Amino acid sequence: GILMRDLLAALERERPEATRGARPAIVEVSPRLRAQQSLALEGRDLRWASVAHNLAPIQGIVLANEVLDSFPVHVLVRTSEGVREVFIGEDAGELTEVLRAPSAPDLRWRIPESVPVGGRWETSPAAEGWVASLAAALASGYVVLVDYGGDEGDLLTRQGAGTVRGFAQHRLVADPLADPGRHDLTASVDFTAIRRAAEGAGLRFAGSATQRDVLMTLGIREATARPATPIEQLRAASRRSSIEALLDPNGLGAFRVVCFAKDAPTDGLRMFGGVRSEGLARYP
Repeated sequence: GILMRDLLAALERERPEATRGARPAIVEVSPRLRAQQSLALEGRDLRWASVAHNLAPIQGIVLANEVLDSFPVHVLVRTSEGVREVFIGEDAGELTEVLRAPSAPDLRWRIPESVPVGGRWETSPAAEGWVASLAAALASGYVVLVDYGGDEGDLLTRQGAGTVRGFAQHRLVADPLADPGRHDLTASVDFTAIRRAAEGAGLRFAGSATQRDVLMTLGIREATARPATPIEQLRAASRRSSIEALLDPNGLGAFRVVCFAKDAPTDGLRMFGGVRSEGLARYP
């Protein structure tokens, strides 16, 4: 709830007219997290839903920060005998990879032709379906997706290395299959596939840039102007440290910010002003 709290506070401070009549809503299934969100947003007329469809028709902005990479992926491998899918098996008490025929016949067509023999590719029909469901729930407004990934061309530069990795306490783990349940597994988002799903469901592409470029364009540096009093200077120093983490080009600053619109203008969006609105390649 902290992100929602800060967004609403900033809107009320900078654009109070934008909050009149607005009612915040969070898609959350965890009772524990709902309780935390309720505390963070105490006094707000807050709604919850288990799925976005329950909030339809939405008129406004749907923000999904690091949601796409939480969906499961299918890991496909091109072999000399055709496309195979990676499954997890057990050998002598250890988890191990097993290659089998894809779990769904159409998965074999999701791996790009340029992935070499031995190369890997991750695909997430679940994430694509979720984006399509947002399009159905949105009557008018925007969908803003923030996550780590790239378009198909970006991901193909890895020469089939794959992007599945594990993190524990914000540190990369050497073996994603070791200590199951003790770290998070993730994969880079294929934003080309996400764009294809979004546009197929009726959304229009409105722009894309790195988180660093978007925040710089929106004036995040000005938010750390040097205050006068010592206590305010200490607070500002703490904010600057947090801001630098958000802007780090080798970390959070490399996240992609991708925006889609429905029955809303796409030209002149401030967050893409002054930086190149990088097109996400569309492939058939």
